[in-house]
Amino acid sequence: MAAPIAHIFLAVQMLAGPFSGMFNEKEFIIGTSFPDIRYLKVVGRGATHFSNVTLEEILQEQDSFKAGMLFHSFVDEQREAYVVAHGFYAKLSTFRFVTQSLKFAEDEILKARFDSTLYQHYFDDIVEGELGYNIDEQDIRAWHVFLQEYFKGSYSGKDLVMKFFDLNEPDAFWGKRWLFSWIYARKMQQVMLYIMENKQLNNLILSFYGSFSKKFTQK
Repeated sequence: MAAPIAHIFLAVQMLAGPFSGMFNEKEFIIGTSFPDIRYLKVVGRGATHFSNVTLEEILQEQDSFKAGMLFHSFVDEQREAYVVAHGFYAKLSTFRFVTQSLKFAEDEILKARFDSTLYQHYFDDIVEGELGYNIDEQDIRAWHVFLQEYFKGSYSGKDLVMKFFDLNEPDAFWGKRWLFSWIYARKMQQVMLYIMENKQLNNLILSFYGSFSKKFTQK
């Protein structure tokens, strides 16, 4: 499961390559960012994520927003297969939020090579495709605002980790919030820093994201 910047990084890459001229860029990018609105607990994961998505399915989709949604699941599955094949988890501490730590570290690594703020204005608007999931417009707007703030770098370190917690547990009681803040948040920061400073993991991450579209251009 990739994080927000990684999803847009790959969307832009594919829109300039195998998907060139096929989709509306704004709707595709909003579509590929939409599925993780589930973190707001306003829709189930099964409604926004799909299994075994193929490149052909995306290419055949006429609606740019829906194609973006399919691409989100396609990326998640491609990335997870790569992470497992290259033994990422065996190289990291085993704890409850290791997968989240990895994907946030990936975004931090990509930030130095990709300016996601160029696309944050797309999220000034709600597109029609987002309205088909029985989600209040207020919640869609909240998701857009979070993404815009995330792209601007408003969250870093512990702030990002706690924002992730707030998205997932908006009504958490004080004790649970304290536990996350002082134990899990610190552990996540440690794992993220380890990944970002580990040359081997950096090279593996950049290899996956940097050459993603080339694999499918050749087919």
